[in-house]
Amino acid sequence: MKKLYFIIAAAIVLLSAPSCKKDTDETTTPNNNTPTTPVTPDGMVKIGETYIIGAKAKAYIYAKQNLFVGYNTIYAAMYDSADGSRLVDGHFTLGAEMDMGMMKHSCPIEVNEDIDATTKLYSTSLVFIMPGSDMAKWKLSIAYHNHKIDMEGEGEIEVPVVAATPKRLVSSVIALDDSAKVFVSFVLPTVAKVGLNDAEFTIHKMASTTDFPAITDYTIEMTPTMPSMGHGSPNNVNPTHVANGHYVGKLNFTMDGLWQIDLKLSKNGVLLKDDIKFEITL
Repeated sequence: MKKLYFIIAAAIVLLSAPSCKKDTDETTTPNNNTPTTPVTPDGMVKIGETYIIGAKAKAYIYAKQNLFVGYNTIYAAMYDSADGSRLVDGHFTLGAEMDMGMMKHSCPIEVNEDIDATTKLYSTSLVFIMPGSDMAKWKLSIAYHNHKIDMEGEGEIEVPVVAATPKRLVSSVIALDDSAKVFVSFVLPTVAKVGLNDAEFTIHKMASTTDFPAITDYTIEMTPTMPSMGHGSPNNVNPTHVANGHYVGKLNFTMDGLWQIDLKLSKNGVLLKDDIKFEITL
């Protein structure tokens, strides 16, 4: 009888005791030093992320759309890999390499080491000159000097690059310019509209598999036409070189629809190429 009484009493104590697990779940708060995945900036897509070994940093990589053959700008948010705090004091560089197995090559790259004071994002613009595939992959290499701890390091990620539709890059060997392989990219207006629009193109040449200098001394003649209607448009301004291989002019679209942009390239008064075409739909 005493034994039975002991068992019943023990059971009552166990049932009436508060749950240790429940108390722990209710009172435990997240560790504020635990890094969390940042929110993707508005208007961008996340391309990837990688640790920057040696700099105690982690890079989150974004773009305004999925990467394509042509002119892209890539953005990076840098974070302390230990406590998750944002890193805004340092120097950032980004490189690109296409690994085709038997050979490798880079592409035109515009280096910008400093951070944007407003967005707190680092950025680099580059021109992907071919799409990636299962057998040929683009890889971004990221170097960062973390001034917070005065340490630097590198990281890398593979990124998908697709062919743009319509195309945004034309490559051609220019026989009259030292048989250089030249890449002309069409930088799309933010919002193309009926009326006057900015028209921007970049021109680079392939000096080697790792060197793609900007071409700054070409002359561009630009003609927009609407093939379905059989007419062009007035008041266009031919692009002229402004900096680093960027040529800027004005395109005047008189109505909605598909427009074809024809370019002629010349150098020192000599016509080099007259069959470069891009398309844009309003």
